[in-house]
Amino acid sequence: MIRILSANLLFVVASVTLLSSAYALNGDTLQLNPRNNWRAFEIITVGDNPVDDGFDWTMPSTFDGLGARLSDASTLRILINHEISYTTISEVNINLSSFRTAISNTINSGSTDGASFVTSAREAFERWSSNGGASWINASDKNNTRFERFCSGQSYLPHTFGPGRGFVDNIYITGEETFGDFSFNRLFALDMNNRDFYQLSGVTGIASGGIGGLPRDSWENAALLDTGETDHVALLLSPDGGTSRMQLYIGEKGKDIDGNSSNDFLARNGLAYGSTYYLKGVLPSIGTPSSGTFDTTSTGALTASKFEDIDTSPSDPTRVVLGNQDFGLFTFNFDLDFFGGSFSSGSSSFSLSKIQNDISNTLGTFGDPDNVDWTAPTVLNGRKYAEGLIFVNEDNSNGEIWMNAPDGSDLTRIGDTAGNSSATETSGILDISTLLGYNPGSILLTSNQGTKSSLSVLINPYAEMDDADFDGDGDVDGADFLTWQRSFGAGTLPSVGDAQHNGNVDGQDLAVWQAQFGNTSFSSLTAVPEPSSLVFLLVLACAAAMTPRFIRSGTVSLIES
Repeated sequence: MIRILSANLLFVVASVTLLSSAYALNGDTLQLNPRNNWRAFEIITVGDNPVDDGFDWTMPSTFDGLGARLSDASTLRILINHEISYTTISEVNINLSSFRTAISNTINSGSTDGASFVTSAREAFERWSSNGGASWINASDKNNTRFERFCSGQSYLPHTFGPGRGFVDNIYITGEETFGDFSFNRLFALDMNNRDFYQLSGVTGIASGGIGGLPRDSWENAALLDTGETDHVALLLSPDGGTSRMQLYIGEKGKDIDGNSSNDFLARNGLAYGSTYYLKGVLPSIGTPSSGTFDTTSTGALTASKFEDIDTSPSDPTRVVLGNQDFGLFTFNFDLDFFGGSFSSGSSSFSLSKIQNDISNTLGTFGDPDNVDWTAPTVLNGRKYAEGLIFVNEDNSNGEIWMNAPDGSDLTRIGDTAGNSSATETSGILDISTLLGYNPGSILLTSNQGTKSSLSVLINPYAEMDDADFDGDGDVDGADFLTWQRSFGAGTLPSVGDAQHNGNVDGQDLAVWQAQFGNTSFSSLTAVPEPSSLVFLLVLACAAAMTPRFIRSGTVSLIES
């Protein structure tokens, strides 16, 4: 699927192929070759079954799309799709403190020094429903439970883009990529809090205005867009094969499959009742953006046989990055009109720009883009990336991993699987930096396929931790809060409240301050005490005045609802 590029000495250019330090946690050979001073270590591999975790779950093969969230203050929960027949989704739980130690050790010495952090693994859902939750089938009932080839995936925060905007629950979206087999080709939503798995395709009720509810297709992925209001959700739908046509789903919140008022899981998230539209347009060349519209007829629809993964920009969630294995890397900019309380397809539009060409299966050259991830704005090694960065996995035997800015500049190779007979394409890519207290683009998850399919960590050579000690006195306290408060909305420097070092003093910096309040050392992140009542009231008072911001980084859920 699922942000940092060079200027001057930030990174060596893409053609350089320096190998960097790597460490295979379970003793196997690391499947990934980190490049240009990035470092890596393995998390879990096909066939692994963590002992004494209370579950008997052996990791299936063919790792693909990824999602992640903090399930509690001490646990990082990772979801892994498996692109196989009779597929499933694995849930891998990580001890957060031990994982941070492994990362810190790798940064400092090139190895994890034996740090152990995987606490458990199991199937990600306990039951599933093919009829909107009216009845349920236990996931253990394999006679009535069959899914095919889960490809990419996306996990989303509640109130994704601000209060009431986007989804209202922790949701993981994924779909079956079975090309011409329309007996499957379903889109699904996982309720990550309750571990319930809902079929969407063929279940969603049909609202007026479009061509139907959520359809079946050979789904690569779906990307949530900001509608700018609270009554609808918008999902861009990308098929790899199948109809080969991109579509836009507009869901009406608070309605069941019959269009009646409801507050059940699918209804309150806009996934029970809605309509879809074709995107009308063409893929452009570099330097000549194209524009497009939405319609209910397929004539002139945006069509390509190898649409791949898509991901929303955290800094501007009306923008989406698209990988197309045949033609290159693209970015959308959507203008969706909900004036008057309903979606107007006639007055809505999009623009489409190409940022990378495709040169297929050539080592050292960008091509065959598949999984993608767009990070939040960041600063690394003193360089500001105001629109974040885009990471890309290649779908070929070299399995190259690239990063570039959203305008296509600073293209740099950070890893590959070249020369490894047990690894093929790299498949999932996910920035988890903010979950771990690092600036976006510092710490990535990536998966690979092949006979030794595995999940690995990639560490930026300029990984930088968040720091709310604005006055530099060695602790995070009320004085630092007052520094942040005075500069909220106007400051640009770490010394005046920019904890994330992204050139903005905003609500996310306040969240870092709250998490670090009481800390006296930042060599590693540890559990911290809760703020005092007085300070917490100050936090609430300032938070009430904040403009809501998009706080999802790529496919990462940042907090637990």
